[in-house]
Amino acid sequence: MLEPAAVEFIQSGVAVGVATCDDELTPSFSRGWGPEVSGDGRSLRLCVAAPAGSPMRSNLEENAAIAVGFSPPTIAQALQVKGAAAVVCEPDADDLARAEQHRRLFEAECARIGAPAEVSQRMFVGERLVAVEISIAEVYDQTPGPTAGRRL
Repeated sequence: MLEPAAVEFIQSGVAVGVATCDDELTPSFSRGWGPEVSGDGRSLRLCVAAPAGSPMRSNLEENAAIAVGFSPPTIAQALQVKGAAAVVCEPDADDLARAEQHRRLFEAECARIGAPAEVSQRMFVGERLVAVEISIAEVYDQTPGPTAGRRL
């Protein structure tokens, strides 16, 4: 499903935005951390800021429809995957290590545009993360320009 260049992009220091909705289509948005694409490119695992009782957590557990956007703070390039949350669970040590590594990569990307480390660090909420494994159904180029919205 995902080409090697897309996998490399997703697993870099990009900003990760996670969107879900409830049964009435009320949206919820959260940050994602530590994305890891499966070897076959058909699924993605990441940590999502979704504390117990939050709309995001409820949506992940009850609806499963999910869209995840990836975009670095340094350039106008973006990719979106859509699918279903096949697994929602507490993050294990590997998930948390990937989330922390991603936070550091994201902080470095933000520094390239002059953003102070404190700004990117405030976005990371490590104690309220849930691990989500997504079965990828669709992938889109969301880079601004004539190919924006093109299905990959």
